[in-house]
This record gives sequence, C-alpha cells and structure tokens, in this order.
Amino acid sequence: MKKSNIITLLFLCISIIAVLLFMKFKNAEPVDNNNTEISQEVSSAEDSDNDKAEENNTELSENNDSSNEPNSETNSENSSDNEVVTPPPTEPEKPSEPANVSMDDALFIGDSRTVGLMEYSNIQGADFFCNVGMSVFNIQKETVSIPDLGKVSISQLLDSKDYNKIYVMLGVNEMGYKFEKIVDKYSELINFIEDKEPEASVIILANLHVTKSRSDTDDTFNNASINRLNEAISKFANNDNVFYLDSNILFDDADGALSADKSADNAHLYAKYYEEWGNWIINHTAALIGDN
Repeated sequence: MKKSNIITLLFLCISIIAVLLFMKFKNAEPVDNNNTEISQEVSSAEDSDNDKAEENNTELSENNDSSNEPNSETNSENSSDNEVVTPPPTEPEKPSEPANVSMDDALFIGDSRTVGLMEYSNIQGADFFCNVGMSVFNIQKETVSIPDLGKVSISQLLDSKDYNKIYVMLGVNEMGYKFEKIVDKYSELINFIEDKEPEASVIILANLHVTKSRSDTDDTFNNASINRLNEAISKFANNDNVFYLDSNILFDDADGALSADKSADNAHLYAKYYEEWGNWIINHTAALIGDN
C-alpha cells in the first residue's frame, strides 16, 4: 500500500473518531440538563411539600392549642349536667304509727315472743295470756295473771270476757314433737277458741324465724321446720273469721332468716323491735277486719 493511502486512511479514522466523540458529548449535555431540571423539580417539590407540611403542622398545632383552650360554655354545661346533688339528710326510720284500731277488746295468746309483745310493744288495752314455755300441748293446763281476774286458765278467761280479736302465736316450743300431732293440737285450739268466742276474729300469727347461724346448726329449731309449720297453720285461715298474718318480712335478712343484728340470742328480737312489730300487727288488723 502506498504511503499516501495510509495517511489518508489514518486521517479518515481520526475524523470518524472525532465525529463520534463530538456526538457523544453533544448527546450527553441534554441528559445532564434534564437531570438537573428533574433534580431541581424534585428539590422544589420537596421544598413545597415541606412548606405545606410545616403549614399543616402549624395548623394542627394551632387547632390543638385551640382545642386545649377551656371552653367555658361547654365546661359550664358539662359541670351542670354532671353535678352530683347531695340529698338532704333523712331522719332515722321510726316505727310506723299504728292505725286507729282499739285493742281494748283484744287477747294475745302465745309463748316467749308474745311475752315480748306484752312487755315492749306498747299495745294498749289488750290482755295477754302467755308465758315463755306455753305450747298447744300445755295451754289448757296453764294459768296466767290477768288484770281484774287474777290467775285464770284459758277456758276461765274466755268464759269471763268477750273478745272481738284473738291473736294466737304458738308452735316454736312444740318443735321436736311429731309434726302431725302439733298441727292437730293447733287445730283443736283454734276450734276451741271459736267455740268459746264465736263472734271474735281469730288471727293466727306466723312463728318468727331464727337466725341463719341458729338454723344451720340446730336440727330441731330451724327455719325449714318453722316454715313447714307456718304453712300448715296458715291453712286454718278462712278469711271470714280466721285470718293469718306473717310478719317475718319485717325482720328477715336476704337468706329468709331472722337478721342477726336484730337478735341477741338468735331466736328473740331485741326489745326495741317489738314496738315496730306491734304497730305492724295493728295496721294489718285494720286492713283485715277494720276497727271491730
């Protein structure tokens, strides 16, 4: 190959290389510009978002500050709605006043609980044929002191005086006897009273319960036995001249037993409760038979 041709070929190669390098640099410039523009746009967008975020944060902060400010009207209303009104102090409950029922024509027959009514209930004018050991089994043999009469039996008393209201509460001292025998003797007593005082209203009083501690530990004197007997004697009532009153609701606790705080011996009431009991009996007598 001639020397001139070689030189020409080298010049052509250099020219091609120069052209390629020029084109490379020329194409590279727009890319850099675009990248710069994109970078600037991203930066601008970030700055804009940051500004908006700052604005939003400022608004949220302002809203929080505003929400944390006390609202006198709302707080005033809530304070009014939630205000606890303390009721005025009430006086301790007192035994209800008895109805206007005369007890001058009344007789109470019973055991130790009836003795409590006689001594502490303030029932005025009534006679009481009772002692701590009285039962349906021995009542016909017992004698009791009655004003103006002295010691008399139940038969002598009913022959000597006329009563319009005769209350009977017996059964606890009988516990331990055969149940059917107790009920039979009780029925005989009611019939005996009706024969002696045909014009009188006979009011059978349910036997009071004993406390839960006594009931749970005593095979004889327990509330299951008392309830069984009360149910049986309640059937003697005909709501004509024989009635039945159960005052256990006055003194029972949630277990259906005599409240322990109302009894010193788990069987008898404290003296202070007899007045309430007496008033309750009088009021329910008025509801049953009126002032007869």
